[in-house]
Amino acid sequence: MSIPTIPLTEHIDVSSGAHILYIYSSDEKYIENAVAFIQTGLKLRQQVIIIDSSENFQVIMDKVKGLVDRRGLADVHFVNHDDLNRADTDLQAEKVLHTMAELLKPLLQRKIPIRSWGHVPYLEPDYLRKLLKEYERSNGFTIEEFRMIGVWVYNGHRLPAHVQNELLQNHGYLMTDTSLVRSNLYRKGDQEVVFPSLAVHTQMQSEMNQYKEKLDFVHVVSHEVRNPLTVIKAYAAMLLQKDLDVDGKQKLKAITDYVDVIDNEIMHIINTEQMLSTEALWSTTQISVLPVLEEVIATMKTKSRTQNIELHSTLPSKPIKMVGNVVGMKLVVSNLLSNAIKYSEENSCIWMEVHNERDSLHIQIKDQGIGMTGEQTQKLFRKYEKMNLERSGQGIGLFMVKKLVDHFEGFIEIHSELHKGTQVLVRLPIRK
Repeated sequence: MSIPTIPLTEHIDVSSGAHILYIYSSDEKYIENAVAFIQTGLKLRQQVIIIDSSENFQVIMDKVKGLVDRRGLADVHFVNHDDLNRADTDLQAEKVLHTMAELLKPLLQRKIPIRSWGHVPYLEPDYLRKLLKEYERSNGFTIEEFRMIGVWVYNGHRLPAHVQNELLQNHGYLMTDTSLVRSNLYRKGDQEVVFPSLAVHTQMQSEMNQYKEKLDFVHVVSHEVRNPLTVIKAYAAMLLQKDLDVDGKQKLKAITDYVDVIDNEIMHIINTEQMLSTEALWSTTQISVLPVLEEVIATMKTKSRTQNIELHSTLPSKPIKMVGNVVGMKLVVSNLLSNAIKYSEENSCIWMEVHNERDSLHIQIKDQGIGMTGEQTQKLFRKYEKMNLERSGQGIGLFMVKKLVDHFEGFIEIHSELHKGTQVLVRLPIRK
């Protein structure tokens, strides 16, 4: 029988009655995740209950107000967690539960989905354990019964390990500042699953939506541009078959080269946007490396030829197989070679050498281009960062290269000297 689920975010469902333990290390990340929790709840038209200090609640809501329609703020309900710090454990646990029940009753009668966020202040371990039995378990029953989502938050720097283990037995999920996983100590736990934290997921989803909008636009533009390019190349190929002088043939060959370069740039943009907006292109499988490299090198040699630059390449003689992604590998190598061409002067050379060493694939690219300062090198992998505004490009290439190399658990290092050129080394693990 399938387990009923309820949305935690627009794209992540957790089991119905989810009881999430959030142990945070960073105050800043705590605020970010609380804001994301409220923002997503309001977007999903859920009532949101926040149990926290009045100071924290004010900081959180100041950030939320800039992200949501102010009319939705009426659906956020605040309970001051300072009541938990009072002297009598039994009376205070009962009081908090009573306060929650009074708050929940009218919401449940309207059958509106509810999510609660409870920031538990520091309590002495014995006091906390006694409170947990009456408060956490009772509240967990309430959450499961009414198909709510409950996140209970503790400061990881102040929470004893043995108390944390007790908490994990009563919470279906464990959340940290950056991730969300099933609790392996939960008595009702099933298969393991890993998600990004709420704040990370919200940021990822926002970027994903932007990339998908760009991708739709790119597809339309590419269709309109590539069709006439195909016609131009076809006519140029037909003319090359005629009896022409050397100069005429060279000019027609230049036309076909430029068409290939433009077509490759369009496909490069499409592949980059797809890499940023679809998860499938991040999947890995066993690939043959040499055919991928040979295809990219052939394309880049055409591009370098249009700029009077010589591209020399040395590849291994034996086949190499590794776990990776064909499109991802193409993007890494084509971005690095394209940059080398872009920042080189006419009549210069670029060298690419590939070899395998100690179960890793080494890709080294060296140019005689304009080079960079140390300060520029440090900023290389920032998104939309351009080292030279006079050269074409979107400034996203090396950002993508770094993301892909990291994704493949590899390493990239760049050495450059102004006016003397740049050398790039990429090491990727060869796993079968």
